Amino acid sequence: MLFNEQKATTYIEQIIHEIQHKVHQPVTTIFIGGGTPTALTSTQLEPLLKTLQPLLLSTGEFSVECNVENTNEEKLQLFKKYGVNRLSFGVQSFDEALLHAMNRHHSQADIFKTIHMAKQIGFDNINVDFIYDLPNQTPTMIAKDLDAFIALDVDHIATYALTIHPHTVFGIQKVKPATDEISRLHYELILKRLREAGYERYEVSNFARNGKQSRHNQTYWNNEFYYGCGLGASGYEEGVRYVNTKNLTKYLNGVWQGEKEVLTIQDRLTDFFMLKLRMEKGFEINEFETIFKQSYLSSYGTITNDLIKRALLVQNDQQIRLTDEGFLLLDYVVLKLLTATV
Repeated sequence: MLFNEQKATTYIEQIIHEIQHKVHQPVTTIFIGGGTPTALTSTQLEPLLKTLQPLLLSTGEFSVECNVENTNEEKLQLFKKYGVNRLSFGVQSFDEALLHAMNRHHSQADIFKTIHMAKQIGFDNINVDFIYDLPNQTPTMIAKDLDAFIALDVDHIATYALTIHPHTVFGIQKVKPATDEISRLHYELILKRLREAGYERYEVSNFARNGKQSRHNQTYWNNEFYYGCGLGASGYEEGVRYVNTKNLTKYLNGVWQGEKEVLTIQDRLTDFFMLKLRMEKGFEINEFETIFKQSYLSSYGTITNDLIKRALLVQNDQQIRLTDEGFLLLDYVVLKLLTATV
């Protein structure tokens, strides 16, 4: 699909209108995402950045997702001007064949050049995305990739197992996903190597050093409220989850809302266990009891003890968290907890 500059400009104008309609108080984090914000020109980006900057608290985190191939000095200087203090690059891999298979248009040299340029401009909070379980990817290839990612010397690495969707490149090619056994082998290799390099896993897919955990993403995992603005954006306000329309024509005409869901108590329990246990720190029993007004041990003590005996959970005083093995079986652990009182 060709880039339509006029439509992109109109889209930005509509996002600004939605932001001004929804957000009336300072926020602690801002994230411009969707994968391709840097596909916009600096002229298109500036009004959006100018609208967002005054909404952020002085101690807040302001992140922008960047593509290596269309991030340049002009855009980075613009981000700096408007208070962006965290960048997230969709690097994915350093393997040229895998980048080509993913239809990515940057090279190894481009990655190092762009990250270096961002550092030179003054960005010291940078994330890079790494995708594994790619077709024909071997443990040796992953190890080589990890060495390259570590050589970038950034403080945050997000690792994602490949998810194949129907209308993506791999979906169209009918690529089969990696088996559970292969995915487990890859994940354990990543965990070991990044820990050795000084990165702390603070969430199942995210690793940081020097206190550079993503504050914005922790908003999701802590199940806190957040606004969603833009085509297909998700939000969570006052116990209501919503997803904006994914129909561009409707959105450009000011019809933002798509789906809306008022969470039930069961929804909130599912979210609590699934989101909290994604994090290395897990959750505190008194935190659960404050939210749900029930005794955790009365409802979940038996199954919790069983999961502890099976080395999937650990309990230290009031804190409950997953073991390394538990992280590999997160869905199973959550299911066992949710069905404990049924």
